[in-house]
Amino acid sequence: MPPAQLRILVPLENPDQETALVDLAASLATPPWGELHLTHVVTASDTTPQSDIRTVLERQASKAISRNIGALIHLTEGEDVTTEIQQAIRRWSCNMMLMAWNADVDRDAILASENRALTKDIDVDTLIFKEKESGPVRRILVPFGGGNHSLMGVQIAYDLAKTWGAELEILRIARDPICDLTDPILQRYCSQLTKDTHLQLELLGIHEPLTVIPSVDVVTPIVERAKGRDLVVLGASNDWRHDEHLAGSIPDEIAYEVPCSVLMVRSAAASGLQLSRIFWEHTVRLDLAPKDKWDAITLIIDALIEEKQIPAGERGTVLEAALAREHKGSTSLGHGTAIPHAPIPDLPGIIGCLAICPQGVDFEGPTDEPTQFIFLLLTPEQNYRSYIPILAQIATLMRNGTTRGDMLAAQTPSEITAILKRLPAP
Repeated sequence: MPPAQLRILVPLENPDQETALVDLAASLATPPWGELHLTHVVTASDTTPQSDIRTVLERQASKAISRNIGALIHLTEGEDVTTEIQQAIRRWSCNMMLMAWNADVDRDAILASENRALTKDIDVDTLIFKEKESGPVRRILVPFGGGNHSLMGVQIAYDLAKTWGAELEILRIARDPICDLTDPILQRYCSQLTKDTHLQLELLGIHEPLTVIPSVDVVTPIVERAKGRDLVVLGASNDWRHDEHLAGSIPDEIAYEVPCSVLMVRSAAASGLQLSRIFWEHTVRLDLAPKDKWDAITLIIDALIEEKQIPAGERGTVLEAALAREHKGSTSLGHGTAIPHAPIPDLPGIIGCLAICPQGVDFEGPTDEPTQFIFLLLTPEQNYRSYIPILAQIATLMRNGTTRGDMLAAQTPSEITAILKRLPAP
C-alpha cells in the first residue's frame, strides 16, 4: 500500500524528555508526505520560560526535518489542556495523534489521566506510547483480536517494522475455558482462527509470521511472549474510551504486565463508519454475471461511474489501481466474499459498490469456493488506513450464513441495505 499522508499532532508535556516520542512520530510519518505538529500547552503551572520551551521544540523538530519529515512547532496557552489539544487537531487538520503515557499503567492512573480525557471526543486515530525501555526496536509483538483497533495496530506495527528493519510477530490467542490440546473442537477452532487471520492479513498485504496459542486466558500468553521483545503494539479495547468502569480491560492489563514498551492504538474511523453509509441503494448491483474476477471489478467500477460516484474521465486511473491491487494477491475473504480495493489520490472519502453474483465467480482465493458477494472499496491514498474498520465490519457480517442466504434472496437494493444495517453501529 502507498504511504499515508499523515499529519500527526504530538502533544509534548515535557518536550526535553520526550525524544523517543518524537522519533516514533517521525517513523510513522513516511517521507515526503508526513508532517509533525509538535505542540506544548503552556499553563499557569509552567515555570520554564517560553523561549526555552521553544528552543527545545525547535531542536526536536530539527531531528524530524533531518529525516525529510515536515515538522512544525506550536506553543499555545490555556488552562484546559484537553480543550487546547482538541482545538489544535482541528486547527492544523491533523489525522492522527501520538501521545506519551507518563503515568503508571493502573486503574487510578488511567482514570485520572489527561490522555484518557483527550481520547473521548476527538475523531482522529490515536496512539499512546508507554516507554519502558530505551534503545532501538528490533523485535515487535502484535497481539491480534480481529477488531477495528486491532487491525489498525497490525498495520501500524507492520509499517514501523519496515521502517526500522525490525522482526514482527503477530499473535492470536484461542481462548478456551479448559484448553485441552487434544480436544478436536479446540484444534478446529485454532485452525479456523489461523485461516481467518491469514485472510485478513492478506487483504492488508501483510505476510508476517503468525502464532496461534490456545489458552484459558488472554493476558498470560501475551505477557510471556513479550519477553525479549522491544515493543508490543496493542489495539485498544472497543470500550476503552467510553466506559470508565472498564478501565483495567485486557489491553490495559497487558500494557501493565509486559516488560517492554507499549504502543496502544485506537482507530477513529471505527466510531463513525457504517456499511450502510458506504453501500447504499444506488451502489448495489444484484444479479451480476461477470466472466471472471477481472470482469467483475471492471463492471463494478463502471457501475460507480454510471452512478456518478467516479468521474468518467478517471475510469482508467481507478480501474488500473483496482486491478493492480488484485494482481498482487486475491482479495477473497472466504465465506463467498471478496473485497477488492484500491487507494486513489485525493479521494475525499471512501467509495463503495456491492455486487451480488448468484452464479459465483472465481476470485482465485485459498479455496475453490465461488465468490458471490463482492464489496469493492476505493479509499483515499493519503489515508489508506481508513478502510480497515470497514474491512472488519464486512468480515463480521459475512461470517453469518443466514446473512449470506438473505442477501442472495434479496430482490431489491433496499433489501440489501436493510441487511447491512443489521450490523450494530461501531
